[in-house]
Formats: sequence, structure tokens, C-alpha cells
Amino acid sequence: MRPAKFAAETTFFVPLTLLETQINQNGIGFGSPIEVDAHLELMQSPRVIQVLESTFNEAFDLDVRKTRNGAVAVEIRSSNPIIAAEICNASIAITDSIKQDMLRQNVGMSLEVIWNRAQLLEAEEKALRKELDSLRLFSQDDSLSFAALIFRKERQYGTAVVELTKVERKLEDLKGYTDAPAPKSYIISPAIPSNKKVGLPSWAIGMLGAAIVGIAIAVWRSTSS
Repeated sequence: MRPAKFAAETTFFVPLTLLETQINQNGIGFGSPIEVDAHLELMQSPRVIQVLESTFNEAFDLDVRKTRNGAVAVEIRSSNPIIAAEICNASIAITDSIKQDMLRQNVGMSLEVIWNRAQLLEAEEKALRKELDSLRLFSQDDSLSFAALIFRKERQYGTAVVELTKVERKLEDLKGYTDAPAPKSYIISPAIPSNKKVGLPSWAIGMLGAAIVGIAIAVWRSTSS
């Protein structure tokens, strides 16, 4: 005998996950088609499935698909209608949490790279400034070569200051992002328990199997005679 299964479904919109777009739009908006596809991949991954299985200790079937309007529909089938709805709703929160950890890890790596770049530019800016101060202090003559040297160093110093300013602004953006909460999925309709059974009942499967066996026997008899 096969136990009856009950289905629970929820739909939601995938939020923005691209860092630059989030900063430009203050985290407001829905994800692009590429972001939606990536979200579906993550939601069906063994990592999410394992968390759901260890959390609820219940056998279930997961189906994730895109809707016509760009949203995502999640369906959970389980022998317990209440747990099916709970798993369905939890799958969204768990996927958001795992994706947030992945994004923060990527931002942390970018933050480290930008911070190292800022340190190098800051050291370069200090060295150029010290060299310029020394050149100006000992510029007693008006030779063209000496003036050209100072002009070249001033341009190098100006370029280093501009690049350092850009890197410092990027660094502040990244720091602000690590402190801010990541956007969560926009739930359209949460899953609710349903008493309606889904799939073919056991007796129907048994009758179908018996019919197939009967047809096979009839064919075999006709061919053997």
C-alpha cells in the first residue's frame, strides 16, 4: 500500500542579488531572468534539500518552476498536509539564508581585494607626496629639467589621489553592504495545508498494473497459438 500524499504550493518573486544593481536601486526590485534561474538551481540543490530533511525529518517531493509572469512556484508533496505546507514555506527562507551567506562570502572576498588595493594606493600617495615636498624644498634654480620633473611627479600624485578616492568610495559601499540585510524573496501566496490528495491512489495503480499484466498475457497467448 502506498500512503496518500498532499500538496502544498507557494509562489514568490526572486529579489535582486547583483551587488551593483542593489546599491543603485537601494535593494528595491525583482531579480533578472539570470538571477531567477540561479535561484531555482540553488533551491533544488542537495544543500537546501538536506537542510529541509534534517529540519522536518519527513519524506517529501519538491518541484520548483517558473510561472508565466516571472515568479517562482514551489510545490511540496508529503503524506502530512500540515508538514507539507511548513516545508514549502521553509524552503523559501532556507534558500534565502544560504544565498545570503554565499553573497556575503563573495562580498568579503571583494572587500579584501579592495582593501589591499587601498593600502597600496595610500602608501603610493604618501611616498609621492613626500617626494614632491622634498623636490619643492630644494628647487632653488629655475631649470627646465627640474620643473619638468616636478610637473611629472605632480601628475603621478594627482592620478594616485583620484584612484585612491575611487577605491575608498568602493570600500565604503562594500562595508555598507556587509552591514545591511540582504533582500528576501517577495512572497505572493504562502503555502497552506490542503486535505486534497494528489496523485493516483494505490487501488488505481494496482488496477492499472493488473490491466497491463492481463494485456501482456493475452498478447502472449495470441502469439503463441
